[in-house]
Amino acid sequence: MITSCGPSQKTMDAKEDALLNKWLNHSKSDLIRSWGQPDSITSDKKGGQILIYKEGVDFKSVMNEKFTGPLFSFRKEMFINTDSLIYNWKTWRRK
Repeated sequence: MITSCGPSQKTMDAKEDALLNKWLNHSKSDLIRSWGQPDSITSDKKGGQILIYKEGVDFKSVMNEKFTGPLFSFRKEMFINTDSLIYNWKTWRRK
């Protein structure tokens, strides 16, 4: 039987939601100053933009030092309105 000492997924999701909700109504320039340049930018189809940030964790096998590929990837999309303010966000996680 395997047990986990870490936080539950619901707890992690709630903390992530709270963190991202704090960015609502902040400026695009504040976000870029804090997070850096996005990996890509696309249109929100309303005259604004979507700033896309991607993260991944790549691991090597401890036994043979060979690349085993990404364990997970995480994508954050920050929606910016025509006034350059964040009005929405979405996250995507792939394991």
